[in-house]
Amino acid sequence: MAIEFKNLNLEVLDITTNATPDIYINVNGITFTKRVLDDLGYPQFVQYAVDKDNKVFAIRACKGNESRAVPFSKPKGEQKNTLSTSNKNITEIVRALMGDEWKNDCRYRVQGYYIANEKTIIFELAEGTECNYRPNKDGE
Repeated sequence: MAIEFKNLNLEVLDITTNATPDIYINVNGITFTKRVLDDLGYPQFVQYAVDKDNKVFAIRACKGNESRAVPFSKPKGEQKNTLSTSNKNITEIVRALMGDEWKNDCRYRVQGYYIANEKTIIFELAEGTECNYRPNKDGE
């Protein structure tokens, strides 16, 4: 071995959190991975935004008294799972941005990009990839 063990600066990985802040979008809603929650700091409130021309969906951590703030996450110790929204006012707008490029009966994974100084994660929807649903315990 060329490197001495004592010279390594090993970091234990957290395998309960995705490597990237992803969302999963289907016709019924949007699911945010725990990495989205982690990167945004488990915000109690967020603002959702879209850029129609660039087909971008964004989520920004904010204070509850800011314009169009909506409740989002529990505190880190209490938020055990991913977070989903089935609010049609969000999902229909996001799906409409992709028009015929996305099939109505498919689920799409979109990787997010965290912009720390803006407390915002942006999702370029055109980069979304079709993905399978997780099979249930019966394998269906």
